[in-house]
Amino acid sequence: MTDLLERSIHLINNFVSQWTKKYLYYTSYIEETTSGHTFMTVFSLPTPSNPIPVATVKVYFYIPDLTDPSEKTMSFRFENDSLIHLVNRTIRISQMEKWIETILARKDRTCRIMFLGTEFEQTRIINKRMDEVLYEKQPEQEKENLIIQPELLEHDQELVNQFTITEEEKMREIKMLTELLYQCFRQIDKDDMGVISYEEGGQLFQLMGLHLGKHQLEDTLNRLDVSRTGILQFKDISSFGIETLHSIYCQNQALKELREKEEESRFEAQWMLSTDLRNIYKKIVEQCKIKDEDEIHSVPANIFQQILEEQQSFSEDEIKQIMEIIGSNPVEYQISDKVLEETIFENLVKGLLEAQRSKMEMFLLEHFTRQDRDNTGFIKINELMVALKSCDKIKLSKVQLYSLQSYIKRNDKDLVNYKQEARKIGAIIKKFFNVDLMEQRSRLPQNTKIDAYIPLKTPEQIQEQIKKVGS
Repeated sequence: MTDLLERSIHLINNFVSQWTKKYLYYTSYIEETTSGHTFMTVFSLPTPSNPIPVATVKVYFYIPDLTDPSEKTMSFRFENDSLIHLVNRTIRISQMEKWIETILARKDRTCRIMFLGTEFEQTRIINKRMDEVLYEKQPEQEKENLIIQPELLEHDQELVNQFTITEEEKMREIKMLTELLYQCFRQIDKDDMGVISYEEGGQLFQLMGLHLGKHQLEDTLNRLDVSRTGILQFKDISSFGIETLHSIYCQNQALKELREKEEESRFEAQWMLSTDLRNIYKKIVEQCKIKDEDEIHSVPANIFQQILEEQQSFSEDEIKQIMEIIGSNPVEYQISDKVLEETIFENLVKGLLEAQRSKMEMFLLEHFTRQDRDNTGFIKINELMVALKSCDKIKLSKVQLYSLQSYIKRNDKDLVNYKQEARKIGAIIKKFFNVDLMEQRSRLPQNTKIDAYIPLKTPEQIQEQIKKVGS
């Protein structure tokens, strides 16, 4: 250990010595992070009857510059607490011991409830803390027979990533997803026990944006709890959790590409709006002036509709749209060009997007339409999921199906406008089978080391980070 580290540890020990005369403590150096150099002080209370402490309390200290360590620049936080304390602006020193006792009491109570107070289980859980479980060998991911038939693709190489991603970039993305899952787990594991209950498992999935029904949740938790203890360790949920986050990565990638295609279509539609529309509009204004005998610069709505129909430049649907926007009030024809142009523009965009429908989208539309017996354009979310599960040309994993169900937009009656959603669903499914992403997925459950001492994020920060995954 260098002199600089020894000086810093000595500074921390001097500071915490004011906190308690009751608890033993030990300070060690962890590593350098964005908050500065990280140190960890562990408090415990061994007794003759319990020489192995039932639990410990960790406090992480951050010192920006080891060459000049001082209490003024030092900050710290208690384990599983996102609040950063400054030395000169924090809890009163006299309250520190009570703070430590509160955390220890909560851990002891949780430990006794979850493990029936057995001495063996209490000792075992202490030795397998959250920070250690990340480095254990995690179970292999369940292999599922995933299928996408070639006839649903535009060309043979469609699922091959067009961009060259280096090995370093792949590892960075894998680590990012693993760290994000770790953040989610620790946010739910309030007592920092390294385990969560079934109820907390449901909260964990909701935090990640995965909304499961009652039976889906029960099935998932039972599959993950292979030891049948009623609790889940990080390694138990790692494969399922990482694949869930990976599905969000696929979703965001797909939606990003769809937005880019829509932008291209809007640009093309803008270019297609040539001087022809201006000429049509001039003719409409001239006809309106003829009908406007009182020269009040407006005509009744029914007269304006009649003039549009006489031009034979608009479809029935376009005229209907225009009149819905205008309403039943008299039309100021001098400023009606904006409504006309916007309506035609949006219809051009819609037409261009429909012309770009992929084979996958067309197949899904046909497949979902079979469930729409009344031809309403809507089907129940459950019927749509049954259609996807029973499809022999596409076979998805349970996580992928659950994720899709969470992403699909539905109304308050659980009805899905499948004609609108088919485009998004098709794009996401293709991303599930992207060669490069599948290669990453196969490596996700492996033993990926991460920084176990990264500052804990708030639920809002976690959800914001999840929204950005892959986008």
